[in-house]
Amino acid sequence: MEIKTLQIPENNSDPITIFEGKAPSPLPPYDYQGFQYKTLDVKSFCKIVEAKGKPCNAVIFGNGEGFHAILDDEVTDRAKDTVTMPFTYSVQMNEWAPVLEDGHVFKLKELIDYIKRSDNQTIENFEMLLDSFRNFKYVSNVTGDFTFDNRNNYTFCVKVKDAEGTVRIPQTFLANIEIYKDSGWFQWMEIEIEIEQPKQAGEQPFFLLRCPKFPRYLQSAQENLYDQMKKELDGWLVVQGSPTKD
Repeated sequence: MEIKTLQIPENNSDPITIFEGKAPSPLPPYDYQGFQYKTLDVKSFCKIVEAKGKPCNAVIFGNGEGFHAILDDEVTDRAKDTVTMPFTYSVQMNEWAPVLEDGHVFKLKELIDYIKRSDNQTIENFEMLLDSFRNFKYVSNVTGDFTFDNRNNYTFCVKVKDAEGTVRIPQTFLANIEIYKDSGWFQWMEIEIEIEQPKQAGEQPFFLLRCPKFPRYLQSAQENLYDQMKKELDGWLVVQGSPTKD
């Protein structure tokens, strides 16, 4: 189809658009693509669904990516209006993600600085754990096999001048973390500590922090948001899944 733009009268600042030929269906100026709302938390998502949708026609889907709502599934002659809420990590979760998702290796000073950014509300026995790492610099020998006490702590010999003692570092500790932003759902997560032995005397060991149970914690956080959604949208159709196209 040919499109011509005319100015009537000449030099008029507002041109007139004339379409010649067979008109498309629908015409471009009236080709409504649907409105896509994007929200960042459950309450905002629910407010838009309740304001723009109807319980009898709306469908809300939840899956591993987040939530997606079709506000009126009876619309067939144009694109449907939708609302989405992608799962978004909290600031705290972003700080812990390297440890929780893949495990992270630290040098001693890096580990001390990392732990110091938390507090006793986040890490159980925070001061004790931090002191253990701080005292590790006095360890006199970290080669050979490590020993464990009856509580499965790593134990190391310490020698400062003429005084001797031991440093105990736990194999695990608990951190209280909110995975998703504004969810209000905190979980005590078990984090494992592995000490990588230096290859020769005089070298500092490396510390691996990792969380093998993180997939379970992630699933629990998603289930909690799903339960929140069902509670907020009581009487609406909330399902686990995704919309598909034929």
